[in-house]
Amino acid sequence: MSAKRQSGSEIKTVAAIPAYNESKNIESIIKRTYKYVDQVIVLDDGSVDGTDKIAEAAGAMVVRHVSNQGKGVAISNVFRIARSIQPQALVLLDGDGQHNPEEITLLIDPVLNRQIDMVVGSRFLRNNKIPVYRRLGLSVLTLTTNICSGLHCTDTQSGYRAFSKKSINAMTFHERGFAVESEMQFQAKQHNLRVLEVPITTNYDDKHKRNPVTHGVMVLIKVINLFVRLTFNNINNNKKNKNIDPQVSQVSGL
Repeated sequence: MSAKRQSGSEIKTVAAIPAYNESKNIESIIKRTYKYVDQVIVLDDGSVDGTDKIAEAAGAMVVRHVSNQGKGVAISNVFRIARSIQPQALVLLDGDGQHNPEEITLLIDPVLNRQIDMVVGSRFLRNNKIPVYRRLGLSVLTLTTNICSGLHCTDTQSGYRAFSKKSINAMTFHERGFAVESEMQFQAKQHNLRVLEVPITTNYDDKHKRNPVTHGVMVLIKVINLFVRLTFNNINNNKKNKNIDPQVSQVSGL
């Protein structure tokens, strides 16, 4: 782990970039991002193309996994680091150039104004040129996540998000892969977090690293499993609560 910026001073805003073999774009993203935040953290998830060295040279704090662990694990580590820093706002963006760092203020301003706990950048609130197959797959995942979580968003799979200190301290993730964004929505509902969506632009110039159909099906299965697990846990918790005698506080002398 290395850090170049903001040593010995208060860090109010942090941007975190999960990255896997992003040597092509990571330097530019870091430098553009530093115009809007105090600290940039790159979580290098086992890259083999020198992403970590490029990120460090660009001034980011770099945390590296020896092997590829998955996006969910990377974000869990980002939140663990953020809890030690305790910034007022944390923003997540991808390292592949899909997200525009110049839009960071759109996401962090509602958090810094203490109005919102989680801001989601929605691709569907702006006229983005999203490939048809992606739009279809995202619609299915969004519908499923909305129904299962009980919280409505237009873009449940967006990786461009901002979080308040309350969210940073409340959220802990179990999903290891790309279903982590859906898990965030479940947790926002569970912790009664205030959620806002803002329109963002998106760039799909680079080729998709994974088969989009396989990727979408895997995320869908994870979302359903997440719903089943949380429902089962809630049923068990309710049964336990029924077996606990209520304790009534008494005040004498009134």
